[in-house]
Amino acid sequence: MNDLEETLRRTLGSASQHAPRMPTGLPAHLEAGYRRRRRRTFAQAVLAAAAVAVVAGGTVTVLRHGDVTAAVPSTSRETTTATPRAPEVSAWPLPEPVEQVWPGAVRKVPARGPGGTKLMPQAFIDDRTVLATTWSGFEKTNALYAYDLDTGDLRKIADVPIPAGTVTFASDFTVGAGLVTWWTGTKDHRVHLWTAPLAGGEATTVADMEVRGGDGAGLDALAITGDRIVFSLVEGGVFTVPTTGGTPQPVPGSEGQHLLAWPWIGTPGIYSANDGSRFTTITNVETGETSVAVKGPGDRNLNCGVRLCTGTRDEQDKTFYRLRDGLEEKELPVHGLMPDGLARERFLVAPIMAEQAGRIVVLYDVTTGRSADLRVRADKKGALQLPGVARDGRLLSYRLGDDLYLIDLTKIT
Repeated sequence: MNDLEETLRRTLGSASQHAPRMPTGLPAHLEAGYRRRRRRTFAQAVLAAAAVAVVAGGTVTVLRHGDVTAAVPSTSRETTTATPRAPEVSAWPLPEPVEQVWPGAVRKVPARGPGGTKLMPQAFIDDRTVLATTWSGFEKTNALYAYDLDTGDLRKIADVPIPAGTVTFASDFTVGAGLVTWWTGTKDHRVHLWTAPLAGGEATTVADMEVRGGDGAGLDALAITGDRIVFSLVEGGVFTVPTTGGTPQPVPGSEGQHLLAWPWIGTPGIYSANDGSRFTTITNVETGETSVAVKGPGDRNLNCGVRLCTGTRDEQDKTFYRLRDGLEEKELPVHGLMPDGLARERFLVAPIMAEQAGRIVVLYDVTTGRSADLRVRADKKGALQLPGVARDGRLLSYRLGDDLYLIDLTKIT
């Protein structure tokens, strides 16, 4: 077995949700290799997570790249034999298209800008404007744009520099306080924070720091709060730095912790070596409040937010969600949750079998029980493209042909 096969075997084994989470060192190793083959749509940190989605009829290998998940049929005999299969489930009645279910939340725009430039949505700037990036070459973000969804206008915000020695290209674009911030990694094992004014201007570095692990892979979360940038490292530790620049300062008591949603930090982080759980213990660094999620017998892959947890139970991979205190548990109508759980602690993007349509992807709202067809279909080889939610927790985007679908999850009531 060569190195690539071994990497895939370990990735799929972790993703099957029957094995412990990936150890801290593995994402850094994968980052270096896969950074040369990713986008955003493939322009976030590569291989942020991986999962095996078993949909009635076959096993699908799912590799998540930023806010879009690429799924390809599994061809590994070893993986197929070793991965337990979820039970066959009844086909769903075909849901209505998403633009009919939630018309106020869906925008459909051209997927390319003037001159045929391919646009990659990153986050909402406001209700009608999306931050988009372009590439100068495969995987290399070279510019930031503001895309007006009403007029189709594309306004350049800034060029994105790629300094010598960069091995982790611009990742995790985050909007706030009139700025966009992102990070890069260099081969000297340092991460670099950048900002640019949304009104337009030059990109500047505001901080850098050394990280453990290879090739500059190091941040697992990034946010802007007030006049400060907050981030956490894959290896653990939460830091802040002024948006104007300076030396990153550790948040008191945050050693080994990870950023969930400011001001909440906790453990285990998304790359921690554990039983598949995430953020079962969290603390509000502003109030001191701490929450420890209830874990019941047989619970696995407990993935928690500030309010809710999702998880799986028993050999059939039954999925559920409930409050952190263990109350109000409800079963989800899908098997084998994706590793990121519920977007905004409410929405699930899931592959299902639908009557008269076969394999499709739906957006499911756990609050109301409503679902919508995203119009994504399996290709001739059975592979699905599973859209994911961007870092802002608000933007769900994906391409269908020449169209770009942008769904504002905050507009779903």
